Amino acid sequence: MARPLDVVNVVRETNDAVSIYLTEKDGSALEFKPGQFLSVDVMVDGQRLRRAYSLASACLPGVPRHITVKRIQDGRVSNLLNDTIAVGATLEVLGPSGNFTVEPRAVNHRHLVMIAGGSGITPIMSILETILRIEHDSRVTLIYGNRGWDDVIFRDRLAALCEEFGERLTVDHVLEHPPEWWTGERGLLSGDILESRLQALQIEDDGLQRYFICGPTAMMDAAHMVLAERGIDTGRIAEERFTSPESRLGVRGSNKTERVVVSRAGYEQGIQVAPGQTILEAGLAAGIDMPFSCAMGGCGACRVRLTNGEVAMEEPNCLSRAERERGYVLACVGRPLGAVSVEVEGS
Repeated sequence: MARPLDVVNVVRETNDAVSIYLTEKDGSALEFKPGQFLSVDVMVDGQRLRRAYSLASACLPGVPRHITVKRIQDGRVSNLLNDTIAVGATLEVLGPSGNFTVEPRAVNHRHLVMIAGGSGITPIMSILETILRIEHDSRVTLIYGNRGWDDVIFRDRLAALCEEFGERLTVDHVLEHPPEWWTGERGLLSGDILESRLQALQIEDDGLQRYFICGPTAMMDAAHMVLAERGIDTGRIAEERFTSPESRLGVRGSNKTERVVVSRAGYEQGIQVAPGQTILEAGLAAGIDMPFSCAMGGCGACRVRLTNGEVAMEEPNCLSRAERERGYVLACVGRPLGAVSVEVEGS
């Protein structure tokens, strides 16, 4: 169930991105893990819409919590928040949720390699600063692609962190349409450019690095290809895929009612899923306690393991290649193509 949070500050990061600072109703700081997100419920033209936005602040005592929302073309919620959100407003949220996170430990001595594009910087920023402040022997390399210099979210903040942490933080900007004075890498953050930047930054994998990827689908796919060619095990790669309902390809699934068996904690229950209905919708209607958050394929909270049958999902969604290979589907955008059995994760 959604709960209200108070908007206590609003900061314009770029012309198309705004940071919204939030507190609990009692004034306390929001508890979360670095890299997690909130699902925000907003009324738009009489319709309740839900979107997932990453917390971009460091997960440390005394650090104000904020989400950062980038305007997307025809994005009903992102445009509303960019244009109208103000101090004193209240946002209805669920969460925090998400598995794109780390457990910082002061004793760690590691190298995090982070690859971001556009608003993909938001969860990465949270992880980056948290690690630098807690793990004093760890270092971070960030390769960050954007259209232009004025589109770089947290540009000044990243520069300040580089000044503060010196050799422990390297930020490498790649600009598709740079200004005339630009001397850095030019172009779209493609596989070729990413490989050239890894070489230029002398990123030679020793089997200990962890990799974090978040950004546009094409950039993420290219990053996976480059890392695979370098022999990086998928177990050391974490990713977060942002999806938008406005750009998702819908699927109907079967044209007749199908039986789906849901297994959780050793208990099985059969449900009937009508044509066009998702597994999550049918499960909740049947009274099954199925986890979910954004309910739009953008967060992975509703992830279940497919143990029998076939499921059609709306695309794109947040499932990674590795998750798909392990048999996971998203109940919130998944519709059965026949008789199906699924197991609720964590049961």
